[in-house]
Amino acid sequence: MQIPHPPLDATDRRIGVPAGKVLLAGALGLALAIVLNSQQLLREAQQKPFGWERDASVAVWEPVEGVASAAGAHLPRLWVDEAFGRDVADPGAATDPFSTVAAGEAVEEAEGAAADDPARAGVVVADPATPAIAGAGSSDDAATGAPVTTVPWFPTPVDPLRLHIMGDSMVQFFGHVMVGLANDTGVIEASTEHQLSSGLSRPDFYDWPTRIVEVLAVEDPDAVVLMFGGNDAQAIVVDGQIARRFSDAWVQEYSARVGHVMDLVTTDPDRVLIWVGQPIMEDPEYDSRMQRLNEVFDAEAAKRDRVHYVDTRDLFRGPNGGFSRYVADTDGQLADVRLTDGVHLSTIGGRWLSQVLLDELGLFVDLSSGVQS
Repeated sequence: MQIPHPPLDATDRRIGVPAGKVLLAGALGLALAIVLNSQQLLREAQQKPFGWERDASVAVWEPVEGVASAAGAHLPRLWVDEAFGRDVADPGAATDPFSTVAAGEAVEEAEGAAADDPARAGVVVADPATPAIAGAGSSDDAATGAPVTTVPWFPTPVDPLRLHIMGDSMVQFFGHVMVGLANDTGVIEASTEHQLSSGLSRPDFYDWPTRIVEVLAVEDPDAVVLMFGGNDAQAIVVDGQIARRFSDAWVQEYSARVGHVMDLVTTDPDRVLIWVGQPIMEDPEYDSRMQRLNEVFDAEAAKRDRVHYVDTRDLFRGPNGGFSRYVADTDGQLADVRLTDGVHLSTIGGRWLSQVLLDELGLFVDLSSGVQS
């Protein structure tokens, strides 16, 4: 015999929620999230590559952020960010980190932090307002590219040379390898850091000049390795206007940015910089763009003492003279030196490049004192 279900009481009838209310609640929650995060959404839109997609995103999020900020709806997010030490910069108030004023402010902040921290006292900070020391050495030094320093370059295990490696995703794939090889010398204390998708074209995405100033203030490295360019062949802002890639205005501005970074690193006469060029790339169009950037790096390095440009194209050139994942080593054996993306280095390729850079460093630094007999 089938037992009849008892009738629903008033409480039971209230358990179900109409689908319309669920959708409304979801929509209200989404709207609230957008309002609370309006500044971050606008910042992300501004950091997109220049083009119609960026224009459309900025056009959508600017009025939303304006209304949210006017109503103070963004404040809870800022309070949370401040509590956790996150960046709370106003997306509409970005400064140009490549200007002398902006970089000078970053130096002052770094110097203040060093003064507050006894462990960082006595650190020499590069002053971006100081011109490059182009004439610090003799004419013979300038002609030969010999390093000009005020200290002897004879690091020991007790007093090792401090080396810091920085850059974009290319550094991600060789930096840790170079740190290991450098530390194995016994006279180098190496460290590395990278930021994916970064470079010098879009400081609104990642501000490398300010970060470099921070590193110089805290780490005070004796030698620096930098590698940028993989993400830089894109339009940039010059005096508030968008400059097309490789236009005259673009080349002038990008060259100035490269030179500015070089000057930041080498203003201290006891520091050298090795600037790494982009290797040959699989895609011909992309490779052509990287070669044009290499020309800028080479030209700017040639103007400065203690900046050494290292061309990597021949190091990874294949048997046919172009790109190849497999390149013969000194024994004639083919080595897999590149990743399948046709851009980045494999572990073996990273080891090759790291050794070349250490050899370059060894031209003006005695690395023999750490070798065990």
